Amino acid sequence: MSLSLPFMDKKIIASILVFSALALVIGTLIPGGDARYEQTLPWQIETTTDGATRVFGLVLGKTTVQSAEQLLRSPAKINLFAAPEKPHVVEAYFDHIDLGGFSARMVLGIGVPAEQLQTMFARGARISTLGGGARKITLNDADLMLVRGLPIVSITYLPRVRLQADLIHQRFGEPAQRMLEPDSNMVHWLYPHLGLDMALDAQGNAVLQYVAPAEFSRLLRPLTLPFAQSSKPMP
Repeated sequence: MSLSLPFMDKKIIASILVFSALALVIGTLIPGGDARYEQTLPWQIETTTDGATRVFGLVLGKTTVQSAEQLLRSPAKINLFAAPEKPHVVEAYFDHIDLGGFSARMVLGIGVPAEQLQTMFARGARISTLGGGARKITLNDADLMLVRGLPIVSITYLPRVRLQADLIHQRFGEPAQRMLEPDSNMVHWLYPHLGLDMALDAQGNAVLQYVAPAEFSRLLRPLTLPFAQSSKPMP
């Protein structure tokens, strides 16, 4: 009898493990389960009950940089950028992510309070000069730690694969309007209700910018003055 008890315990434990694994698989298949949070594709855009935008599993205005690094399973390169006649910005750059079978680069805009941007600039560890008078500032360790605890406010997604207009139309629907960028011949597909500006060239190279719908004017403002609007479908 004493020899059979450990054997019986092992059988019970094995049964429990099998049952738990089956329950987990079934749970992910049931509508409304955790599977609905597997947002890996650029057209899987969700508006939460409080009006926030969730895409790639990231919630604008809520997900912190540190949480984004964990979710994307990649460390970010964080820098402050200063350009003439533009406000300073802090961005987290991911050189390579792989979501839903798409290889891409990603840039996250970070919600740093305006009063802290000048302070971070002044105590930056290193300053590099970029084209057009812009500068890239390497933050010191204390500011990097601070930034990683702040929420992201925008996403710029740059897929390495080319996106065709018919696929975009099928997945995202008809945009509210299209605007042509004459200097680069990029056509901006604008989706205010999604907080999305998708710039696409004739070869299928795309840049997708996401903000909260309430902040869409941030994406529209740079386009309205220098660009010419086109109501025709993209060729």
